[in-house]
Amino acid sequence: MKDNTLSKLGGNCSILLGILYLVIGVTYLLLPADQKQTSAVDKFLPSFAANPTTQTIQFWVFALSGLIGIAVVLAVSESVRSANEGWARWTSNLAVLGFAVVAVNSFRNIAFQPGRATAYLNGDAVTRTVIGLSGPFSLDAQGWMGFGAVGLWVLVVSLLALRNGAWPKFLTYVGIATAVAYWLIVVGSVLNQEALFTIAAGLGGIVLAPIWYIWAGLRLRQAD
Repeated sequence: MKDNTLSKLGGNCSILLGILYLVIGVTYLLLPADQKQTSAVDKFLPSFAANPTTQTIQFWVFALSGLIGIAVVLAVSESVRSANEGWARWTSNLAVLGFAVVAVNSFRNIAFQPGRATAYLNGDAVTRTVIGLSGPFSLDAQGWMGFGAVGLWVLVVSLLALRNGAWPKFLTYVGIATAVAYWLIVVGSVLNQEALFTIAAGLGGIVLAPIWYIWAGLRLRQAD
């Protein structure tokens, strides 16, 4: 008898991850303007100290998405592995690493950003300069792992599913579009273009990623 426990677990987690991405997209759009790029220390920290609620919610949702995403990667990759085991395994390992970085980075933000913001707000000019010179607090400042690697994995598994007919074609097309949305975040970070973040949050976070993850999750749950 085939063991479907990975498909069931991955399916449930994928549905939940789709919902979490919807929350991430909505909370990003609701963030104060000065909190939409955490690398701008002189703007982010005073704003966060004054209004931490929405950003803190987003930190927690990102942390949970990172943990849950690992199960999703394992299950989805297994469902298309027969199309090309090499690509499926390599990109799935990159995606697991990407989701792990998201989780660790988010828990780190939860633990340290409040104190960092308070120290910046109450510190003298020297303290503020030192905090500013410390650079981006993120472990993945431009999103190469948390968004780039995960986006590459979404693209590859979607193309593999398209090749072997494992998924409906429309689902694979949504996956390809979702991968593009992931990479918009990386490009937006590298080029410092907030408009690309907004497009990725609105189109990718609120529309594409929830559809792809929830639909993929439903298919995994139905696996025989």
